[in-house]
Amino acid sequence: MKVCLNRATAGSGLQLPEFVELAALAGFDGADVDMAWGMVQGSDALAALYAKYKLAMGAWGIPFDWRGDISGSAEGVALLAKHAKVAAAVACDSCCTWIMPSSEFPLHHNWHFHLQRLMPIAKALADHGLRLGLEFVSPYHLRRMREHEFVYTPMAMLDLAAELGDNCGLLVDSFHLHAAGEPMSVLSHIPANRLVYAHINDAPPGPLDQVHDRRRLAPGKGIIDLKGFVQGLKEAGYRGPVSVEILAETPRPESALELARHALQATKKTLEKA
Repeated sequence: MKVCLNRATAGSGLQLPEFVELAALAGFDGADVDMAWGMVQGSDALAALYAKYKLAMGAWGIPFDWRGDISGSAEGVALLAKHAKVAAAVACDSCCTWIMPSSEFPLHHNWHFHLQRLMPIAKALADHGLRLGLEFVSPYHLRRMREHEFVYTPMAMLDLAAELGDNCGLLVDSFHLHAAGEPMSVLSHIPANRLVYAHINDAPPGPLDQVHDRRRLAPGKGIIDLKGFVQGLKEAGYRGPVSVEILAETPRPESALELARHALQATKKTLEKA
């Protein structure tokens, strides 16, 4: 299983060429992608950049605020289509976004809000043979941030993805599975074509209602059943990379290269045990 560097772990402020170089220097198999850079520089330049360092491409994100004013949606989807054209040219088919687990809207209203906003995005990606991965977000403090709780478990999010189209599925994150109180074995029940991408990380000890989104640990440094997480992905038939995403409340003192190397070492040790 290839391991990709995520910008949340290290290199958040770097331009894509420097970020990819950082991933290579740290020993990663791949790096997540800034498709905006690819759109400006072209698909050949994007492919050449990753080939230079012999790295796989991870996932990329939706390039506009799809949750905001609907008046900008058409322009945003048009921009997404340009990104998608580049992504298709380099066979980078995993575009992902996260879904907030609470809202000022009741569940039924919020469900339809997400269908309305995400269907044009899913179609734009499908037109280029690409997939959309929805990340369920599970920490209790985020589920209680607004008045109404929304989807925060994998199977409920899978239902939302299914309504969006055949090219839609999940971004599964070990931290969010843990925060949701889900057994890692749930992954084995998700169809392989609905597993778009995966994040790996860990959580400190403590009750689930105290799990905080920005207090994450490197894989193997906490209490999450990461062996079960990796086995669940394998049993489901997932063959894509895993991206190491370690969110922190405050900047860490180590250099970007030190952070990346430590994260990779911890991840490799975890994967060896799985």
